[in-house]
Amino acid sequence: MPRHSEATLAAIKQAIGIVELVAGYNLPVIRAGSKFKALCPFHDDHNPSLELNPDRQSFKCWSCGAGGDVFDFVKDYERVDFPEALRMLAERAGVALENPSGGAGTRGPSKSDLAAVNSWAEGVFAEALGRTPEALAYVSERGLNQESIERFRLGYAPDTRDWLSSRARRDGFSSELLERAGLVVVSKEFSGSSHERFRGRLIFPIHDPRGRTLGFGGRILPAAERALAALGKGAAKYLNTAETLLFQKRKVLFAADLARAAAREAGWVVVVEGYTDVIAAHQVGLKNVVGTLGTALGDDHVVALRGLADRVVLVFDGDDAGQSAADRALEFFLGHEVDVRVLTLPSGLDPCDFLLKEGAEPFRHLVDRAVDPLAYAIERAATRFDLNSLEDSRRASEWVLTILSRVPTGIRVGLDVKVAKALDTLSQKLRVPFETLERRFKQLQRRPSSKTMERPTPVLSDAQIGTERPAESAAPIRLADLDVSDLELVEIVLNHPVAVVRLSTRVPVAAIRDAPLRAILQACYDLHAEGLPTTFEHVTSRLDDAALRALAAGLLLPIERAPLSRGAAPAPWEERLAGILSRQALREWEDRLRDLKGALDETNEAMNPEEYRSLQIEYRRLLTQRPGKKTKHAS
Repeated sequence: MPRHSEATLAAIKQAIGIVELVAGYNLPVIRAGSKFKALCPFHDDHNPSLELNPDRQSFKCWSCGAGGDVFDFVKDYERVDFPEALRMLAERAGVALENPSGGAGTRGPSKSDLAAVNSWAEGVFAEALGRTPEALAYVSERGLNQESIERFRLGYAPDTRDWLSSRARRDGFSSELLERAGLVVVSKEFSGSSHERFRGRLIFPIHDPRGRTLGFGGRILPAAERALAALGKGAAKYLNTAETLLFQKRKVLFAADLARAAAREAGWVVVVEGYTDVIAAHQVGLKNVVGTLGTALGDDHVVALRGLADRVVLVFDGDDAGQSAADRALEFFLGHEVDVRVLTLPSGLDPCDFLLKEGAEPFRHLVDRAVDPLAYAIERAATRFDLNSLEDSRRASEWVLTILSRVPTGIRVGLDVKVAKALDTLSQKLRVPFETLERRFKQLQRRPSSKTMERPTPVLSDAQIGTERPAESAAPIRLADLDVSDLELVEIVLNHPVAVVRLSTRVPVAAIRDAPLRAILQACYDLHAEGLPTTFEHVTSRLDDAALRALAAGLLLPIERAPLSRGAAPAPWEERLAGILSRQALREWEDRLRDLKGALDETNEAMNPEEYRSLQIEYRRLLTQRPGKKTKHAS
């Protein structure tokens, strides 16, 4: 994949030290031996756990798992994508960025161009709202005041053909730019024909955390809806900007830019579904509220929410649709490392109506009574199933246990206690022995999940290739989940690059059990094959996943398995590596022995005597070839 040259990235790193960079964000930095420490800005840190390594130009938090290089720090702290972090650091370092595509130029408008035309459109939509009594009347009917109109920069798109396009031509914006920004849709049936995406709609501008206009949401006005119905036509009540280089709705939360400060101060953030729900909350003084854009909650939303607050409160309507949405969100969020509470409003109420009628304090009281997902799952089971029915009780237990089994093990302090309590409560409600539920729960936990076995590979558009690292997962990789021997091997490779020479022909990547460690070792082998040094900087430049770069940063320090006695020194890395290779040889022997034993057990000796005999001979032969076993030689 084309990307900025390693020489450019190295020049930026050389000009900007990790210690100075972190200190520049008003984070007190203290020396700790040859390294430095600071309070980690990526979690609620009270005891400095962010370690800075000036020799490697890296950072690592031993509490939350954040880590990487100077680009990762800026990207995570500023919550920007990699190209933006690169531009920010290049400007600070005084390094000119070359075109990563080899001077061919970018294809079509850039993100900056799209942001500029969106900002312009936001302005003309806002002007149109001020001149349209019908649209203002609808806003007023929804209970929204002038201050909210200005705070959320609401607008209106008149139901007039080419209204926006004509103004764009007048102000110097091309039709191609309007199309690429999702403001104009080109017909696939009639060449040269196009229409404006938003007509007769109240406009809700959608911004990123820095306030840039990414796209728009549009709510059709009742009058326009009735006019279409009279013609026998229909239209979606809500419409968002189509996916563009700048706008991906699965990554965006409505009003995240306005809720950021309040959410961080409160320590929790509320998630609702509608635009007007969010605006109503802010209007009554509850400013730590954001909204989804009519799409199901996904992995990218979790990343965005984690950046706002430690606790997430999901609010749903009390009707059937709201309950179904709550069920889907519940199952999704339990698979992520985020503290979630679930709140369902009384039937017949939506957040907007409740907030405007009752105000912020009653809503806060409801939030205080929001339950954690485990308790909510049991409450829902009692409403979804007839617990007096034997079959429904079985289905209820299976539904709840399946949800509980998706909780990643060991991710939060006290979670085991919560699960045990949930199982106890479920046992009492269903009148099923606790041991029976616990046994089934453990069976479901052991069942492999495609979600946890493999990360999906992100797909980049042509315009993104060469400018962005792929979409990244912020979930840290826990050292405790990785094979100890493989972990130490990769740690040695990162700290002593010369080890790659002897390993590349002895340890195939496939021999490493865990995918994250395989990816790091593969990067080292690739660099070695290309004749490049396997330094930390080179290795991390080959790792597109932020979690992998954080893991690599954490392995730059030797892993101390146990404290050494006074006067003792750690073994030289060559001796440690020899021990690892011996253990790996033994592991492979044991795996092969186990496979043969399993094949013997599954083979019927009477029906397949030859196959059984062959397996038995191989099994006995392998028993005599235990690695490390001393053999006698004739004198």
